[in-house]
Amino acid sequence: MADSVSVSSHHSYGSRVGNSLKAILWWFILVWISIRLLAWNENNYVKQKAALKEWASLVNETTAEQINSELEWKEVHLYGETASTAEALQDSTFWIVTDDLKLKRTVEMYQWYEDEHEECHDNMWWSEDCTTTYTYDTKWDDEAIDSSRFYSSNGHENPSNREFNSTVQEKSPITLWAYTLTNVFTNQLTDYKTINLNEQNIKIPENYQNNSDTTTQENTTDNAIENNNDSYLYWDTENSEGTTTNTTSTISNENFHIYDNYLYIWKNPNEPAVWDLKITFSSVKPWTVSIVWKQVWNELSSYTVSNWRSISLLEQWNVTAEDMFLHAQQANRNMTRILRLVWLFLMFCGFASMFKFIETLAKVIPFLSKIIWVWTGIIALWLTIVVWFITIWIARLAVRPIIWISCIVVAVWGIFLLRKSKKSNVENLPKQENLEEKSEPIEQPKE
Repeated sequence: MADSVSVSSHHSYGSRVGNSLKAILWWFILVWISIRLLAWNENNYVKQKAALKEWASLVNETTAEQINSELEWKEVHLYGETASTAEALQDSTFWIVTDDLKLKRTVEMYQWYEDEHEECHDNMWWSEDCTTTYTYDTKWDDEAIDSSRFYSSNGHENPSNREFNSTVQEKSPITLWAYTLTNVFTNQLTDYKTINLNEQNIKIPENYQNNSDTTTQENTTDNAIENNNDSYLYWDTENSEGTTTNTTSTISNENFHIYDNYLYIWKNPNEPAVWDLKITFSSVKPWTVSIVWKQVWNELSSYTVSNWRSISLLEQWNVTAEDMFLHAQQANRNMTRILRLVWLFLMFCGFASMFKFIETLAKVIPFLSKIIWVWTGIIALWLTIVVWFITIWIARLAVRPIIWISCIVVAVWGIFLLRKSKKSNVENLPKQENLEEKSEPIEQPKE
């Protein structure tokens, strides 16, 4: 059940001005970091693009059934079925067994999490009152949430550790017919499929065996948990009344239960509680994959191109080398565009917050403060776009020295021609003769 804690704070005009002034340094650092990351992103895009282009021109086609000795230390493209002759993988705690390539245990814990929300409003004499609301609720999460960092940890404590942890097992070696895959590629085999627990002879851990009996039963609406909270067992009581389900529970006791391929360890079977665990098992099955890499004896490893970029490409099914490089280039472009927008947003936040000092100073005149808020936002956006484009342009040229030098030469040559043209125009102007003004005698009127 969610609950919340509200905390009120008062900030005088002087403290608001001081805090906004102090924050300028931190926001300046944020702008600087975003510029550096934006430059790195462009540099990485250009180098990765060049590396993929170079590798695409060197790749050789071969088959996986037999090793071609003529392609030693060369870049090859092939496809085949992944397999392994190693023994079946087994989870030693729960006795989950699979003959697939990988076995993963994912452990989620029911934990408290904190959500923070702040609202502020201005008072007379330009002070400010703020109310910060900390909301606490529970959820399943496979990452440990540190409750000691909560504003109010009393009554919202999460366990510092969990009884069972997530694990990943992998067969060794994993082969592609005649070739052996190195870790560079086995790490890319991530197409996990959930294991059907009803087909497993699951073992109850020893500390849960005291008051338990190993049974196999068919779940019906009579023995299902009807008072489930927040879809604890993913049991839809509204749509399942008067019906039965084929889901079976291979083991069931007071604290240990299996439902819908989830293994639950609970304190109270009627509703989830903090500390309760939800465990799933999944595996990576042998599959047809296409690979582009370097052949070293009977192994296939990543390849390093002339700009020292290591590349390894793997895709499911039979994919041509041309398509694999096209997909890699597209992925490189997409990631670069996403990161551009991320750094653009961070840069704008930095510039906008740096100008907040001016807005805070203008709080003495409320309507003026609102006008300044609009204009500082516009200026911050303009600065962000200008710096963003300049950074991208310079970063692109920095990794292309020939283009950079050419731009400098063209710029210097253009300035030289412009100055020479102006000088020539000045010399060709017609010379004006200085004419002396001659005074004419004034005729005296005749008498």
